[in-house]
Amino acid sequence: MMTTAQNKEIVRRYVEEVWNEKDLALVDELYGEDYVGHWYLPGGAEATRADLRAFIEAVHRGFPDFEMTVEFMLAEDDLVTVGFTTEGTHEGEFMGFEPTGGEETTVISGTMTHRFEDGVIVETWSNWDAFGLLQLIGALPTDLSTGVTA
Repeated sequence: MMTTAQNKEIVRRYVEEVWNEKDLALVDELYGEDYVGHWYLPGGAEATRADLRAFIEAVHRGFPDFEMTVEFMLAEDDLVTVGFTTEGTHEGEFMGFEPTGGEETTVISGTMTHRFEDGVIVETWSNWDAFGLLQLIGALPTDLSTGVTA
């Protein structure tokens, strides 16, 4: 059985090497073949390892200078939770939205909880501020008070 320190190191590698250094081949090393991701996919489907890789690729296409920062990390038994912030310039299509370009940098936050078995991540629960991101790239209004009644 892996220690919590070893599991935390795997999550740190995931953030630094996969997200920040764009080493997508590492996904197959760090994630089990039967990985299940509990985060938004169209139709409410659970994500596979291939879905995870495709999502990361889509983020990198939309935000070529994407950077994820670990804000905190907690571990207990076979679980590691990481709180993160991200930033990047919307220079490519993302989620069907054309790039905003320019100097605008988007900053969002979220959490991921990873469950480990036999030294690999087999399950993840993730929440991130997708609504805020869509506001920052101009896909949703930033002032929601217009037309809203109590």
